[in-house]
Amino acid sequence: MLRFRDLKTQMRIGFIIPYFYPAFEYGGTPRVAYEFARCLVRRGHEVTVVTTDSGGAKRIGKDTMATIQDNGLEGIRIFYYPNLSNYLAYKQRVFLPLRLLQNVSRHLVSLDVVHIHEFRCLLSVAAHSALQRLHIPYVLSPHGGLQRLGKVRVKSLFDRLWGQEILKDAAAVCAVSDLEIDDARQFGVEDKRICLLPNPINDDYYRNLPEQGGFIRKWNLGNKRLVLFLGRLHWIKGIDVLIDAIRLIEEIPDLHLVIAGPDDGAGNQLKSLVAEKRLEQRVTFTGLLDETDRLGALIDSEILALPSRREGFPLAVLEALACQTPVILTSACDLGNWMQNQPVLVTFRSGDAHDLAQKINTALYQPPAPEAMLEGSNFILNNFSVDALAQKAERLYQSLI
Repeated sequence: MLRFRDLKTQMRIGFIIPYFYPAFEYGGTPRVAYEFARCLVRRGHEVTVVTTDSGGAKRIGKDTMATIQDNGLEGIRIFYYPNLSNYLAYKQRVFLPLRLLQNVSRHLVSLDVVHIHEFRCLLSVAAHSALQRLHIPYVLSPHGGLQRLGKVRVKSLFDRLWGQEILKDAAAVCAVSDLEIDDARQFGVEDKRICLLPNPINDDYYRNLPEQGGFIRKWNLGNKRLVLFLGRLHWIKGIDVLIDAIRLIEEIPDLHLVIAGPDDGAGNQLKSLVAEKRLEQRVTFTGLLDETDRLGALIDSEILALPSRREGFPLAVLEALACQTPVILTSACDLGNWMQNQPVLVTFRSGDAHDLAQKINTALYQPPAPEAMLEGSNFILNNFSVDALAQKAERLYQSLI
């Protein structure tokens, strides 16, 4: 595993990423990259982000992009390039910013180090080629995307054409969890090039939490006992398993499931499933929540449930624990040894709706002690703050220059 010396010098850092602020419909990756970038600027570094104009289901507004490109964003320099098709970008994750693919070298030539966010992406291909010519080191963050889950043939072809070389030439591969460390090893990355760099949270949001009740009032949920799912509406997230689990819990009539997040292909199927199970009165779909409502949903919920079929390091786990909200997490997610020591976080067998229903029941009738909740919150705020993890990224970059 990589070890770093404690150095301090100003660096010119580049981020290559297919979606960036304000494209939070894409989930945790653009949120994490944004938090890292703004913190690195506060720590005295120059950060340049090269990205596309996809904001999710719609393109980022031209006025918004122009304002950010002219004035920067909290000290971050950001360059947006238009995709050939926003439909392909959001629905198929095929990003085609043709001008960027041609001109990427001019953004990279003056940088000291580059951080490529996302693996199987044409931006990563173009950046890899340019960085090899320019002899600039780069770090790769796959963000849980190494395994070929879905579109196996296309991903295998990508790996043969470009992916193997991108991995081989990376000065470091950042893994968000022990699970992703194992993934990197399976793809031939040596331990000496693997760096454990978990997702951070902006701890400033969680130091002084608002009062409970605001989210419940806004969504007219009365005295419901909320179980919250927070994330993209995609098959891999296992929300159908959670809906089945809610159906099985009949002895708690005021139990209510809130499904909060942008539609990433599974929205209509999930709503049809809710109707099929006759759960319309027990389930609310909110769509993407802004920061205020996201925080309110976490505070007002008794449980956060994350039933993914596979998961790297879900940002929502950290956010929930920081809000002192218990978490029930799929066994398909490995957060490392620290998870075993957190009584406020329990796991269920991935894909098993009966086991999930039982864990929800237990958590509602026997919630963790307030002292355990406070201890879990303090642990997250002390160990997963963006400043603490940005320092780790900073030391990694410095060791490569």
